[in-house]
Amino acid sequence: MGKSGWRAWVKKATALLALTVLTGALAACGGKDEGKYKIKVEVVDDQGDVKSYDASTDAEVLYDALLEIDGLTLDGYDSDYGYYITAVNGITADYDTDGAYWSVYVNGEYGSLGVDSQPVADGDIYRLAYEVYTAQ
Repeated sequence: MGKSGWRAWVKKATALLALTVLTGALAACGGKDEGKYKIKVEVVDDQGDVKSYDASTDAEVLYDALLEIDGLTLDGYDSDYGYYITAVNGITADYDTDGAYWSVYVNGEYGSLGVDSQPVADGDIYRLAYEVYTAQ
């Protein structure tokens, strides 16, 4: 093989190696988004503004799925009734002060389970909403 043949072979081998590395890197990055459940989470803050998150997760309960979402923060504590959310995205709801709390909705219906008990299902839409209790 002459010099020009050798150079052509090295260029092809280098291009093939670069393509292989790039393909592997893209697959590794893409793997993060390949959970078995595709869900949507909407956060309604104290001003009524809505922020939506599309997520892909393997988490079996909503609490674990919420912890995986980039840009969404959750604060709270374990209680006798499950995990009690006190703040979402830095917005605190203090029931003792003004009756404010964070509610959980599943597909538009008020949730009957806490976030640490709510099963995750493919295609579901979960809403965390800042609400204020008012006696009727």
